[in-house]
Amino acid sequence: MPPLPPAKDVLDALHHTVLPAAAGAAMVVCVFLCFGRRAAALGSAAAVVVGFGWANFTFEAVSGDNTGRVIPWVAEPDAPAWHALPWAGVVLLAAGLVSRGIGFLVARLLDERRRWIASLLVWVVRAGVVAVVAPGLVPLAWAAEVAWLKPALAAAMLALWLVLDRAARDKASSEVTAYLAAAFLAAGAVLLYHHTARFMDLAVMCGCAAAGVAVASFPTRADASAAVPLGVVGLPGLMLNGRYLVESQVPVTSFCLVALAPLGLIPFLIPVVARLPRWVVILLRAVFVLAPLVAAVVLAAQHEKLAFEEEW
Repeated sequence: MPPLPPAKDVLDALHHTVLPAAAGAAMVVCVFLCFGRRAAALGSAAAVVVGFGWANFTFEAVSGDNTGRVIPWVAEPDAPAWHALPWAGVVLLAAGLVSRGIGFLVARLLDERRRWIASLLVWVVRAGVVAVVAPGLVPLAWAAEVAWLKPALAAAMLALWLVLDRAARDKASSEVTAYLAAAFLAAGAVLLYHHTARFMDLAVMCGCAAAGVAVASFPTRADASAAVPLGVVGLPGLMLNGRYLVESQVPVTSFCLVALAPLGLIPFLIPVVARLPRWVVILLRAVFVLAPLVAAVVLAAQHEKLAFEEEW
């Protein structure tokens, strides 16, 4: 078992990343719940933005440039691809809300037999946004070397969105948001073994924001599905860029397992499986999502040591 990190590092992480992200997101959800459970959908999207933004604002500068930010608010024209991650997340969060509104309005104009057109329209809009956003998240050097990387990232993002959005229905959105929180925290662990503290901080900030949404929405089973795009952008985007920017012994498998872990929910989109007793579905969902996350962290620990572990 690796040694525990220094107490000062743990307290700093709690102060600068965990508390601002989780508390900020939870408070926003609670405010929107004052306007009813349906308002929580909009609130969950706003919550992850506020939680992440608050943590990014309060984080102390670690590089001596006195910016106090883990990631710049605005990406410069020649900035690396990962600087675009926050705005890509905001774009997908907005696209999710707008497409949902369009689908709702169109469905009201159609009879029941034709309402599939509304669903198709929703996903055409979302697929178009993913196709535009995803290429900008791939490091330029890798994109030049590996031609299929951009379409592969777009396909992964769209698949995650489809699966997570469908799984978040039937009052399971707080459960799905909790899975996103676990995935981001596992990403943070893998990235810590990968020796990239900045990306680890980004993953923890996202995970804590998702956890805040899950905890605040769970008691009322409020709709938190609008927070799903955080995982759609963050999981594959962070793992791809983290793997590219830093070299370590952590296997590529660890990054893939974390980035695609939510796809473990695919079997539960099958009607026969979804009709199992609810407690069985909840238990199996947790196993199917958490198992690859645990495997990813174990693999990383087997192939690489933590930075502070090497000092012991």
